[in-house]
Amino acid sequence: MYTDELVYIVALNKVFRYNPKISNFLLKEFGTAETIFRLDQSVLMGIFNNRYSFLDQLSDRSILTWAKEEICWAESKGVRLININDSEYPASLKECFDPPLVLYIYGEADLNQEKIISIVGTRMSTRYGTECCRKIIRELLDSGCTPVVVSGLAYGVDVAAHKAALESGLKTVAVLPNGLDRIYPSAHHEIAKKISRQGAVISEFPRATESLKINFIQRNRLIAALSKATIVIESRSKGGALITAELAQSYSREVFAIPGRLSDPISSGCNNLIFRNIANIFSSTRDFMTVMNWGSENKDIPHKEKELFYSGSPEKEKILVALRINSELNMDELLLITGAGMQSLCESLLELELEGYIHSLAGKRYSLA
Repeated sequence: MYTDELVYIVALNKVFRYNPKISNFLLKEFGTAETIFRLDQSVLMGIFNNRYSFLDQLSDRSILTWAKEEICWAESKGVRLININDSEYPASLKECFDPPLVLYIYGEADLNQEKIISIVGTRMSTRYGTECCRKIIRELLDSGCTPVVVSGLAYGVDVAAHKAALESGLKTVAVLPNGLDRIYPSAHHEIAKKISRQGAVISEFPRATESLKINFIQRNRLIAALSKATIVIESRSKGGALITAELAQSYSREVFAIPGRLSDPISSGCNNLIFRNIANIFSSTRDFMTVMNWGSENKDIPHKEKELFYSGSPEKEKILVALRINSELNMDELLLITGAGMQSLCESLLELELEGYIHSLAGKRYSLA
């Protein structure tokens, strides 16, 4: 059962979803969200003059009806609504100047864990970038470090980071640029399900919120703020990963970037972050842990060996045989060779990747691991 104050906070979150600094100011000034909604409009006009459209929204009682429906929807879907006054609300977000009033959380990841890192980068990542994700996470795990891995579920580095965490048994959190009533991008629906069982899918946006351009910047600030450190794997000279890195620096978080060749456009963003002293050079996982003061426990964690002969489903075996004969195959070629349906093939490919048998490459191509 929800409280009246939660109704007012959820409504306030919708009104100020693009102005969280204002909603936080009002809460500090007046104490509760309910008090804010009960203020005479003349009081608000005295604070803000008549410059903001939200003055009318605060006077419209229908938004409270919407908020009640929103809470009921969340409860029916198993989505937790954590507001800024809850003990579960991430302390790392409260340290920032623009925390969201409400987080929508589908899953059970602890967002107050001491060790949380974000791994971000270009959507057009290379095989080297994917391998860097796996290597960093594997070496952290081998050192006895089990961080929550945060990213944005986008193509490229983001989804590679999520998959590497899932493969290693680590918790991972996907932050969406829209409401939790749909997954963006839709192609990552299956992996989002796995993330929700081994971490969480979260958003600050109410349901039915579209993936607008401004929402990606909002999303990136959460990725940066939730984490103790942000690691940029690959990035061009412009892109969301650079915005995340700059936001992380503004929140006094550690930022790292993997340097690349001067002639390689896919690394120009990382090199520039290092040049401008926004990012530390990510030279090794050991050095990263030293900077973070995360001492190695020197645990020897054995890796699961792949079987010589695959003993899974016939469909998966067809995929592996096809990739042994051909070094790389795209989705259409695999559909033709295996005779599988699209959904079934996607599920098999994802499972094989999480089991460590294959790698996904740019352009929806696949190769043996």
